[in-house]
This record gives sequence, structure tokens and C-alpha cells, in this order.
Amino acid sequence: MTTRHPDRDHGSATVLMITLCFSFLAGSLLWLSRTVDQSLADRTNATAVAFQAARAGAGALDPLAARSGAVVIDPVSARRVVQATTDRLLAANGDTGSIASLSIEATRVTVSVTITTTGRPATGTASASAVAGIESPLP
Repeated sequence: MTTRHPDRDHGSATVLMITLCFSFLAGSLLWLSRTVDQSLADRTNATAVAFQAARAGAGALDPLAARSGAVVIDPVSARRVVQATTDRLLAANGDTGSIASLSIEATRVTVSVTITTTGRPATGTASASAVAGIESPLP
């Protein structure tokens, strides 16, 4: 004959703890995967915005130099175009961010954009060069 002990749980507390641990683990993995996915998406968006802004800035040529056949970027116009392009693309994507750095050389524009939509900054950098015509060699 077996004696029953009314104060023993017969393993139900163990099953409850395993279930709770699994639930918390699954929830944390879902949260982590979503956060990592959003960070990668923000970095990709930042690079895309930086590239488009650099291309727009590289298209802002100095008209006097262009008339003489030289390819030179007008720095004042390029800054204005880069800022306007960045603002427009960030607004179109629903992102919050700004230009982290902007470098304008004679024929090259380099832009770094930081997106802070998720609270974590994600930065993308891109460059574009101004060239004359469609047959010019790549930089």
C-alpha cells in the first residue's frame, strides 16, 4: 500500500517552470530577431539615402567650370542639394535622421547619413563622382 503525501506536487511545479522558461526564451528570441532585423534595415536605408544624396551632390556642377569643359562640383550648391535630398528621402521613408558628415572635393562627394528611428543610430556612407559625359572612365 502506498502512502500519499498531500504536500508533494508530483512534478507540476517543474512542468510549470519549464513552460515559463520556454515562453520567456521564445519571447526574447522574437524580440531580439526583430531588433536585429530593424537595425539591418536602418543601416541599409541609411546607405541608400547617403548614396542618393551623394549622387545628387555630385550633379551640382560649377556652371562656369562646366562651360570651359572642366568638371568641378560647386560646394555651396552641392551642400544645399545634399541636404534637400537627404531630408526628402528620410521623410519619404518615414525615418528620423540627419547628415553625419559631408565631404566635397573637386569631383567627389561623400555623404554619411545617420538614422535614429528605432533609438539606435545606424550610419551609412556613400560616395559619388562627377564625370563628363557617359563615356568617361569610372573613378
